[in-house]
Amino acid sequence: MLLLVLGIALSIPYVQTKIAKHFTNSINKDFGTNISIDAVRLSVFGGVKFKNVLILDHHKDTLIFSKIVNTNILEGKKILDGDLIFGYVRLDGVLFKIKLYKNEKQTNLDQFVNAFDSDKPSTRKFLLKVDNASITDAHFSVIDENKETPVDINFTKLNTTLSNFLLYGPDLKTKIVEMSFLDHRGVYVKNMSSDFTYSKKKIQFSNLDLSTKESNFKANVILNYKSGDFSHFTDKVSFDVKIKPSKIATNDIRHFYDELGKNQFFKINADLKGPLNNLNIRNLNLADSNNTRINGRIVFKNLFGDANQKFYMNGDFNRMSSSYDNLVTILPNIVGKKLPKELKKLGRFTVVGNSQLSSSAIDADFSMVTELGIVKSFFKMKSIDFIDEASYMGNIVLEDFDLGSLLERKDLGKITMNIDIDGKGFTEKYLNTALKGDVTKIDFNSYTYTNVVVNGNFKNPNYKGQITINDPNLSMNFDGLLDLTNKENKYDFHIDVENANLNKLKLVKDSVSVFKGDVVVQVTGNSIENLQGNVYIKKTSYQNGKDTYNFDDF
Repeated sequence: MLLLVLGIALSIPYVQTKIAKHFTNSINKDFGTNISIDAVRLSVFGGVKFKNVLILDHHKDTLIFSKIVNTNILEGKKILDGDLIFGYVRLDGVLFKIKLYKNEKQTNLDQFVNAFDSDKPSTRKFLLKVDNASITDAHFSVIDENKETPVDINFTKLNTTLSNFLLYGPDLKTKIVEMSFLDHRGVYVKNMSSDFTYSKKKIQFSNLDLSTKESNFKANVILNYKSGDFSHFTDKVSFDVKIKPSKIATNDIRHFYDELGKNQFFKINADLKGPLNNLNIRNLNLADSNNTRINGRIVFKNLFGDANQKFYMNGDFNRMSSSYDNLVTILPNIVGKKLPKELKKLGRFTVVGNSQLSSSAIDADFSMVTELGIVKSFFKMKSIDFIDEASYMGNIVLEDFDLGSLLERKDLGKITMNIDIDGKGFTEKYLNTALKGDVTKIDFNSYTYTNVVVNGNFKNPNYKGQITINDPNLSMNFDGLLDLTNKENKYDFHIDVENANLNKLKLVKDSVSVFKGDVVVQVTGNSIENLQGNVYIKKTSYQNGKDTYNFDDF
């Protein structure tokens, strides 16, 4: 009989409204919040239905709103005291709007959570405990009015199932059983699960498993921050992320960062630390759909920087295998567009070493196996944003490297050398570099010259300086100018030839053709037959199949 009377009393709208007001007034009085509920419908079995639950922020704007909240009360006395303990909660038509107002350092959520902090005058901590919860048709946004583009996050069509939800004071933890939403940039997350915790200093997604149509991302994610850091998210909020083996599609990343190629897929695991504009990626293992592989450590600075924050990358690569086209696709355009297109001729390559890259400079120390040959180098390069004016200095070691293919010269072949360089330019039009070092061997006009020492300047198509050759078929010292223009070569030099077997050098067709002498040459032409100009010789001899001819000085 008593339950019947109680049930009738609780069904009366006036009684329900009084209960709702008592409930919200208790919380508002204790914590200085602004929470209202239009109506409450209770059943004798503990079921509760809240209508139009509204939480206003400190600017009297909406922080949280829900059209309907269905639940059942586990401990009725505690809810009357302000503690919210529920078995199951279902929310429909939820709006959750986090906003950082102009010239403020804390978001409206920070302000709201601070109200439940134990440092406040309240004699107790706020408690909200839910065993299981489901949210449908929700809208979640994060807005920063201090930014040129205020909207950071805007999730619609948000549906989720939660368990073991506990909000105690300012600290929150729950298990996200499943979640789906549409981001305003266009990416749709079809499912996300995680063990989630939130405090005034940390957000943590443990065992995060996020799937889209094309990607599956698994990780443990921690965001560390201090009050006000979210207003400078890319510079101050510090990430600590352990990426488990995952598959990521560039089509998903491009919704947030469009400087990647389309329709590419990465398999990745790595450890990430630091804010987005000073991000340290360690234990990186990455492979893309075109078999590019990167293993090592990379530090990115100002990856999301503004116009005053200069991009910088420092990579220590245990192994990086790729090609020019693949590397341009896998790396941001800020990197890809700065690499010389001549690197395309290297084909597929594997690099081991260190490379530091900015928008205008490269500082590298590496060894590289390419389809043209082996390269070992340490060098500094500047002005790569204007590649024709790019300057460089350092050391280059080439082993069986196809120089002719790189320079598109049919008269040149492979080269093995150890050369110091200081110059600028990569194409024939702009190449101008000082060379000093040893050329162990080089193919030129179908002959392989060995034991060559160079010290001069190469400004295509000219070489000016000294060359010493100690080849079995050519022993000589050269000082002067070689103009290797394809149409008509020009020679202006002093050469002391101890021995030159012109037949073996494939300069003449005679079976025996040996030249010795001290010669000054000022001629033009492409072969012995069409040379024009002046030749001054002394102590000179020439041997062919018929005889040996000694020449007086002339």
